Amino acid sequence: MKKRVAISLSLITITICGWLIVDRLDLLDIPSNKNDTYSSFEKRKIDKRTDINQFEKVILKNKIDFEREKKQQISTIAYQTQIISFVIILIQIILLVIVIMMHKKQKKTL
Repeated sequence: MKKRVAISLSLITITICGWLIVDRLDLLDIPSNKNDTYSSFEKRKIDKRTDINQFEKVILKNKIDFEREKKQQISTIAYQTQIISFVIILIQIILLVIVIMMHKKQKKTL
């Protein structure tokens, strides 16, 4: 009975950690160079605009920088979550193998 509980808890933990890994994939900033390039293109477009003054240009550029930095921080957190989840999955697999390999204690009969 204890063996079944340990196996089921281990499988539940593996499933949850696997879900975390898959769920955080869209938060990763994998093409970071591409996204940085797009940010610089947007800043150049703002510099070329003549319908707004310098202060508004600075505000718009800072907004782009802030959004870019926020996405990078979210990506870092998502990556760390994935690494931790992967390590937990490895530990759970090792524990699962150990639990499965354990022999059942036999009762002594008199």
